Order: sequence, then structure tokens, then C-alpha cells
Amino acid sequence: MMLTHSRSTQALLTIAAVIVILAGIRLGSDIISPLLLAYFISMILNPVIHGLEKLYLPRALGVLLIISLLVLIFASLVGVVGHAAQEFSRVLPGYRQDLFDMITRFQGSLAKRNISVDFSTLFNTLDSKWLFNLATSFVSRMSSATSYAVVIILTVVFMLFEVPLLQGKLQRALPDPGRQMLDVERFVSSVNRYVILKSVLSAITGILVTLMLQVKGVEFYVLAGLVAFFLNFIPNIGSILAAIPGILITLLQKGPGDAALIAAGYAAINMVIGNLIEPRVLGRGLGLSSLVVFLSLMLWGWLLGPIGMLLSVPLTMCIKILLESSDHKGLAQLLGAGDELADRELNKD
Repeated sequence: MMLTHSRSTQALLTIAAVIVILAGIRLGSDIISPLLLAYFISMILNPVIHGLEKLYLPRALGVLLIISLLVLIFASLVGVVGHAAQEFSRVLPGYRQDLFDMITRFQGSLAKRNISVDFSTLFNTLDSKWLFNLATSFVSRMSSATSYAVVIILTVVFMLFEVPLLQGKLQRALPDPGRQMLDVERFVSSVNRYVILKSVLSAITGILVTLMLQVKGVEFYVLAGLVAFFLNFIPNIGSILAAIPGILITLLQKGPGDAALIAAGYAAINMVIGNLIEPRVLGRGLGLSSLVVFLSLMLWGWLLGPIGMLLSVPLTMCIKILLESSDHKGLAQLLGAGDELADRELNKD
């Protein structure tokens, strides 16, 4: 009886500790999110800098070179998005009129079938004041994102300079450095592999979306391709969200028929990349079930916002590796991809 009572108390204490930790992450998300993003960026860039060191380039110069390239890429993206935003704000009143005409025709066709629907309330909100507020909000978010990126880049620089000292610190801090350093190396290798392959597949997705919209004569095809590239990093729902802007712009510019073709094109790209190529390329390297990936997307998105959604898979992989190295291997198996345990037993035999 005492043993059962002790286990129940331990379980309650564990649940309470998890709730407190999650609440702390939620409250500190404004600080934790950029630190986590900077950590993962530095973890991805470090092998490149280490490769430059093997070519006898000092680490300081390697960091400066890679960060300069990163800043150049970011500045180029900001320039492309800024130019597209200016063009979009210029044509937005025309889009409003096109949308008004389209829904007026739709309302008329419903009226012929004795279906009365009034969209006047909707269009009363889409006035010039609303458009001005939209443009002002976008500019404010762009400047906020730029300052946010500066903080992240500076944090990445300091982290990259700290890497050579990190291994010695971990050796002294960890209770079992031999085994736990292997877990750290496995986590870093898994995340790097995931990010590299996911980046390549996302780039292919963005290029295909850009070419599809360009061939169809849809405006802002470069912006739509960038949206498809970045949102493809969000598991499960990212590709669905990425299709919405391209389909809406096609609907306003070309009409329902072409919008349906573009929607079919998005579906075909996501089917081939997301359901055929990506599982074969990534394989079981993630070691996570599809349900766990989806639930982790919601959990980390709720805790850390958009950055949590982007990092949901690496963060869950980290937790799984930590559980495998602890006394909670059963929980790690619940996070795993079903066949993982069978594969290990087969390899043992």
C-alpha cells in the first residue's frame, strides 16, 4: 500500500513539475523563442565553420564570413518582400473592387435561387481606413521583425564563438559525459540532417510554386514562392497555409477557373513533395510518429508562437533523446515511429 501511495505521489509531483515548466515557458516565450532559434541556427552553421577551419581559415574569420552571408541573404529577402508589399498596397484598392464585383455577382446568383445573403457589412469594413491600417500594421511588423533578426544574429555570433569551449564545459558538467555526449552528438546530427533535407525540399517546393504562378501570369509569384518555402518548414499544416495566398490572388486576378487550377497545382506539389519524396528522403531518421509531430506542432506553437511551430520537430526530437537516455524509455517509445523498436530488436539479432 505504501509503495502504491509513493508511486501515486511521485506521479502527481511529476505532472505538477511539467505543468510548472510549461507555464514558465509560456510566460517567458518572448525571451526563450529567439534564444532557441539562435541556438538551432548556430548548431546548423557550426559544421560549416568547422569545415572552414579545416581549410586553415581562423574561426573568427569563418564566423564573420558566414554571418555576413546570412545578413546578405536576409537583407535580400527583406528587399524582395518590401518591394512586393509596396506593389501589393498599390493594387489593393483594385483587388477590393474586384472582390466586391465577384461577390456581388455571387449574391445575385443566390438571389435568383431565392437565397437572400447580405454582404454589405463585410464591405463596409473594407474601406480606405481599413486598407491604411493594414499597410501600417504590415510596415510595423516588418520593422519589428528586422530588429528581432538583429538580436538573433548577434546571439548566433556569440554562440558560435562559444562552441569551442562548450565541449569541455559539458564534459565537466555532465554526470556521465561519455554516454551523454554521444546523445548530444546524435541529437545534433539528427537535427542537422533534418534541417538540411527539409531546406532542400522546401526550396524545391518554393521554386515549383513560383514557376507555376509565373507561367499562369499571376502577380506576386516570387512572394508566393517565398511564403511556400518558409511555411513548408511547419509540419502538416504549413503547406496548406502556403497555398491560401496564391489561390486568393489568382482568384482575384484570373477568376474561379484559374484559381481551381492553381489549387490543383498546389495539391499536386504538396502530394509529390510532402507525401512521396519527403518520407523517402527523411525516412525514419526523425524517429517520431505522425501523430506526435502534429501534437508537438500544436503544443510548441501554443508555448512559443510561430517559432515554436518552426522548431516543433527538433524540440520534440530533443525530448525523445533525453527520455531514451533516462529511466523513462517507455515514454520515448510512445513518441517513436512504431517500427523503431522492432528495427532495433532485429538489428540486435
